[in-house]
Amino acid sequence: MLQSKNQITVRQLMIMFCVSIFSPAIRLMPGIGSELGREAAWVSPILSSAVLFTLFLVLERLFKNKKSKDIIEVYDMVLGKFFSYPLRIFYLFWTFILYFLYIRYYAERLLTSIFRTTDIRFFILVMMIVVFMALRGKFETFARFCEISFLLFNLITIIFFILLIPSVRIENIYPLTHNDIVPALKSTYPVLGLWGYVTFFMLLGDNVKDKEQIKNHRRFFTLFLAIITSLMLIFIIGTLGHMTARRMPLPFFSATKMIVFAESLDRLESILLSIWVVSDFIIITSFAFMIMNSMKDIFKISADKYLSFPVVLAGYFGSLFFTGSRFELEVFSEKIGLLVNIILGFAVPFIVFGIGKLRKKV
Repeated sequence: MLQSKNQITVRQLMIMFCVSIFSPAIRLMPGIGSELGREAAWVSPILSSAVLFTLFLVLERLFKNKKSKDIIEVYDMVLGKFFSYPLRIFYLFWTFILYFLYIRYYAERLLTSIFRTTDIRFFILVMMIVVFMALRGKFETFARFCEISFLLFNLITIIFFILLIPSVRIENIYPLTHNDIVPALKSTYPVLGLWGYVTFFMLLGDNVKDKEQIKNHRRFFTLFLAIITSLMLIFIIGTLGHMTARRMPLPFFSATKMIVFAESLDRLESILLSIWVVSDFIIITSFAFMIMNSMKDIFKISADKYLSFPVVLAGYFGSLFFTGSRFELEVFSEKIGLLVNIILGFAVPFIVFGIGKLRKKV
């Protein structure tokens, strides 16, 4: 285990989680949410917040035993190593899949939005070099970078929301009737599929010194995610309409193209693209840290820094061969990725907690 001075707090870990899901949230939630929930999609984060808050309660109880350094050790304690070891392997496998997925998403977006004639391998190589430098540095430094990014992202996002207000059409999001209840519930699928990453971030528990203090932050981060995600969907669906939003590959990007606040200034797509790339870097690096931590425990490696180069190399080649097109990425995310995230992020911790209560382990 790391020395206390090189560890981070659970608040920093939650900030890292929030910044990480910024990129997949604006990529997946508007399109899938509009398809499933239509004009009621903006209600889905409010409904999902109850499930997220319950997950925080469960994690708080699971980490009540301070001897457990990460979520997998909690599974060991409750289930025994015979049953928890396959879970450990599958979490590692799925983290690799998500790692490859977000590297490829990052490169495909740059390729299709701006640099259409550039070789995709160039973008992946640049990202992998930056990720390698982060992995070789201190985890504490990476966490501080996430804190700065968190403040910056929120400031820029709020500015975007304010500038989009004149473009919002109320009839696109209101009124809602009893007929919208089922669609609103269905549209929680992409929200829960991404919010389930909070469990994955507990794979980094070895680097966190106060995991049991998650109880002091659960209300803030639940409310924050519910509010900011609902506002994002309100402004996107309110601006474009749910029919248009569901057909566009990047609805948030399309909505911001409607912002022109001065003739002498260009549109704001470049600002959005910049923070989007930073969010991609954070989520890719976070998954890389998770992979290194998991492999260190599985293969009994004394220092995970030795794994940084193999993990980066795997990210480069794995992302190249993961899928053939952006369409395949989106289909995989919608049909498989989000579902597995919900199972590993919510269902497994809930089941383990239930078993732990029966066996009086938690």
